[in-house]
Amino acid sequence: MFDRRDPNRIINFRPLLFAAVGLVLGIAAFIGYGTLRLKGGPLSLVLLIFFSVAAAALCCFAVIRRKSALFILLFAFLIGFARMLIIPTDSFENGEYTVIGTVVSDNDGKEGRLILSNVTVDGVKLHHRMRMNLKNASVPEVGDVIETRCSVRNPSMRFGSYDERTRLMASGISSVASCSEYKVIRKGAVPLTKALNDVRRYLGARIEYLFDDNADIVCGFLLGDRSGVEEEDYEDFVSTGTSHLLSLSGFHVGILASVLFFLLPKCFPWLRFTIVGLFLLFYCALTAFSPSLVRASIMCGCLMLADVTEERRDALSSLSLAALIILIVQPYKIFSVGFRLSFAATLGILFLTSSGIPAFKSRIVSKVVSAALITIGATAATALISAQYFNTFQTYGIIANVIAVPVFSLAVTLSFAVLLIGLIIPPAAHLLAFVPDKLITGGMIMLRAISSLPGAQISVFSPSTLSGVLMLVVMFCISQYVLRPLNKRIRLTMLAFLLFTASVIADIIRA
Repeated sequence: MFDRRDPNRIINFRPLLFAAVGLVLGIAAFIGYGTLRLKGGPLSLVLLIFFSVAAAALCCFAVIRRKSALFILLFAFLIGFARMLIIPTDSFENGEYTVIGTVVSDNDGKEGRLILSNVTVDGVKLHHRMRMNLKNASVPEVGDVIETRCSVRNPSMRFGSYDERTRLMASGISSVASCSEYKVIRKGAVPLTKALNDVRRYLGARIEYLFDDNADIVCGFLLGDRSGVEEEDYEDFVSTGTSHLLSLSGFHVGILASVLFFLLPKCFPWLRFTIVGLFLLFYCALTAFSPSLVRASIMCGCLMLADVTEERRDALSSLSLAALIILIVQPYKIFSVGFRLSFAATLGILFLTSSGIPAFKSRIVSKVVSAALITIGATAATALISAQYFNTFQTYGIIANVIAVPVFSLAVTLSFAVLLIGLIIPPAAHLLAFVPDKLITGGMIMLRAISSLPGAQISVFSPSTLSGVLMLVVMFCISQYVLRPLNKRIRLTMLAFLLFTASVIADIIRA
């Protein structure tokens, strides 16, 4: 693949990509080894011997062929395996305990659910956070330290392919508790967390004031808070494959960064980079560092820095760097649905558009084709992952996204601008909010019409993780990122497609 600024220079994306792949493989290998070791038997020893032999063979091959990329892959694999080894564990018998902890979230997607940090269980400090379900009790404020006598358990239960422990560890949670009453022993123990929560609530209240009919949806667009979205509206987003619009991601980062770039002077590029970078850092903190938002922010920062320094820019390298940063800090994020969907969608878009988007004389046609290619890439890359977790497929997802994304992109842009004005001149912003409010209403009418079509959402079997990965491999082989002659690319694509087909057939037989 060539850099658009200088067609004679090849973008060297491979080091970061190989590092990211190696890190993921190291983390996955440790999880597989740990699972087999817990089950007992010789399989865990066989797997460890296999890893050792494969690593030694890969190292020898890299030395003989002088492949630096393989050294990077192997080194990153070892880093991932070692990173999992040093993660401390929290283990205790299920039962009644006295729990003391600091509230860092008062609504983990559901009412009456808390996330506690700095937790002690009968005086023993936990290394990770705890999720607490409140029964018939008022919710304390974020930043308060509470004490309660409650039922605590280890989240190690499995329901089919669902592993509760790894999914909760993806959010840094190692234990689950339930209580009916508690007492606050200290108010506002974490000022920064409380301040961010207060800002989030203030912005939510300001959105409620500015927007008449769709304040709940605007809160989802700008703050990632879907708690106020009506169930019927949310189902329309889900059944049309547009629920990603309510999850903070690159879609939102791109729009908000573009608005700030438009407002800031071009003659001071470093000033624009600094202000937008600080805004994205604050935005990530405001949303509790959502993986998809962190990924998008890191990518945006890398691309902005390339523009400022007039260096080469490569989205695949930026995406790989984002994966490295997130997984080094929180390795269990590979089990997060949001993490997988976010990175898979971005990879699908990059692979499908790697050779560029066709240009047409009509600007409208170019925009439609661009939106269609982006939607097809994201849908193809995430279809099997969505089916694995939700057992559904959105039949009209591509059509719905091509129609809805432009409408809601304009609505999000205008909503963000109205919110900025509303922080200074609320009455004027309330009048201006009429336009994005009606755009959202129109968009919802379109989504409702599409979701009411026959077979808008169909139930499908649950594919394996391997099938989802192989789908990405197939898309990678047909992309321009494979710097090989056409005949070799075709052979690689056919091999990857055969492996993908075999994996899907195995999934169907298993189902």
